[in-house]
Amino acid sequence: MKESTVQQRAYYRVDTLLPFSYHVLTDEEAIHPLPATADAAFIERYFPSALSEIETRVQATIETIREKSSLMAEALTALNEKLNFILQGLGENAIKHTLPTVPVNISAGGLSFSVNNAIANNSTIDILLILDMQAEPLLVRSQVVKVIAHPDATFTVAVEFINLTEEMRRQLVCFIQTKELELVRHKQGV
Repeated sequence: MKESTVQQRAYYRVDTLLPFSYHVLTDEEAIHPLPATADAAFIERYFPSALSEIETRVQATIETIREKSSLMAEALTALNEKLNFILQGLGENAIKHTLPTVPVNISAGGLSFSVNNAIANNSTIDILLILDMQAEPLLVRSQVVKVIAHPDATFTVAVEFINLTEEMRRQLVCFIQTKELELVRHKQGV
């Protein structure tokens, strides 16, 4: 715990919005290292996506509508298939735009974020961050160091990044410095 406390003080933290997703690992998954890069197929398979949640809701709604009007349900199914076809045609870069943008508190040592379902303390999770829409997503393994329950049945989860490469840490530091400069300019009215 002492090392964690020292690390928290070693880096600046910033509150921001980021395209972000996470995957809680099983013990079996935690044994395997992350791939060097996360291509679109890996991201779609491994991380829950806002798009898959929307797809589930759309399908459930279409089935409810089907009980009243099969014609309307077929029209909505066709429209949904057309949208899926268009999204697939946008290519690998489109996956960046399907991650939900969420508020996080981030440093080069870790981050915290809110969730609706509790994550066990000391869990290993993989995190996917988009720091720059022009760059590759950042795929990071992390360890849950704190979980705070809130009265509204949400939780704040704090994680510490583990095994970051120097390039990853550089990207995080650069991103945070850029956000800090934006905040200063905003406060100064520039």
